[in-house]
Amino acid sequence: MLIHACHSSSKKTDDNGLVLAKVNKKILTVSDLNQFTPKGISKADSVILLKKYITKWANDELFYQEALTYLTVEDIDIEKEIENYKKELITYKFQTKLIEEKLDTLISQEEIESYYNKNAKNFLLKNNIVKVLYVKTPASIPNLDKLKKLCYSNNPKDAQQLNALCIQYANNYYTNNNTWLMFEDLKKEIPQLKEVPEYNLQNGKIFEFSDPKNYYFLKIIEIKSKNTLSPINFERNNIKAMLLNERKKKLINSIKQDFFEKAKADKQIEIYN
Repeated sequence: MLIHACHSSSKKTDDNGLVLAKVNKKILTVSDLNQFTPKGISKADSVILLKKYITKWANDELFYQEALTYLTVEDIDIEKEIENYKKELITYKFQTKLIEEKLDTLISQEEIESYYNKNAKNFLLKNNIVKVLYVKTPASIPNLDKLKKLCYSNNPKDAQQLNALCIQYANNYYTNNNTWLMFEDLKKEIPQLKEVPEYNLQNGKIFEFSDPKNYYFLKIIEIKSKNTLSPINFERNNIKAMLLNERKKKLINSIKQDFFEKAKADKQIEIYN
């Protein structure tokens, strides 16, 4: 199918086969289309895709040729840039392999707490965070009154029943009141929260909203306001990432130093003052 499309699109032949396009002295032939392998499409679609490919090739080649004309000899001489990029890429891959093989990724709770305490000023909240009980259900569910009653209850047994009803009826819900959430994310879930002033956000505050389609229940278990110290549990993953990044730097620097000292001892390196 592709060869047929090429025959119907091409005008000339040369030593490399059918010529599909030409930009000055640069040509595109059938033998250049190894990467063009559309599958499971009709003959007509294949021809359309082939024409798009040829047009793109011609545009790209023309732009490249214009660049060669426009740029200076110094601009075009990029061998040094290519060599530097190759060196950086190989070095990066080597570092990645060393980190995979040698890095200790186990971070203890003591290390997390120590880092948190030493760098507390870096963990000020930029936005409000909350622990909540949140339920969103269709407004027409048969057990809505029962669900509301369970939402208000503090009885652990009622919490189990609430979870069961949420699994059955809720569009979305969040009953894990030990995890911190971004309050801005809740606003996306409950549009009416955008109208609630921040001074009205308090521990234990309950909000109920409804619209023609949905019922929303939200209880704020605990709130931490922006510009206050972020809880360590909220920052745990960030701290782990920071500590691992520090370990990576120390590991690579240590390996580099070992290589350097060994090379000096073996007289592979000579530095002239």
